[in-house]
Amino acid sequence: MPPADRRSLSFPKSARLLRRSEFTAVKQRSQGLSEGPLAASWVARPATPTRAGMPPAVARVGLAVSSKVGDAVVRNRVKRRLREAVRHELHHLPAVDLVLVARQSAVRATVDEFRAWVRRAAARMQGGQEPRP
Repeated sequence: MPPADRRSLSFPKSARLLRRSEFTAVKQRSQGLSEGPLAASWVARPATPTRAGMPPAVARVGLAVSSKVGDAVVRNRVKRRLREAVRHELHHLPAVDLVLVARQSAVRATVDEFRAWVRRAAARMQGGQEPRP
């Protein structure tokens, strides 16, 4: 894969929710979706730049996998699969702060299933119809 493609499929820190305060802000002011292996909460971000010279807002994603899903090995495996799915689908997401919470059934989900779920959620966030598989 050429380096340009690798960069376009990255999941940089600027596209992540990292602090607890960011997660709680999304949960308090959010819309939600819960089906299948994931639950999502999101808040729209301004589409225009907030400061001069800054690019327009893009999606920022936070991932959460609780201990109810499994032990540390299982949780980390779910997080790796989920990060990979988000990395591939990040450019399809609208400008939102998004928190994805893995449910117990996420243990059996594959990266492709997570990707399909994120695509359906993106369509729902944009208010459009869900894409056909």
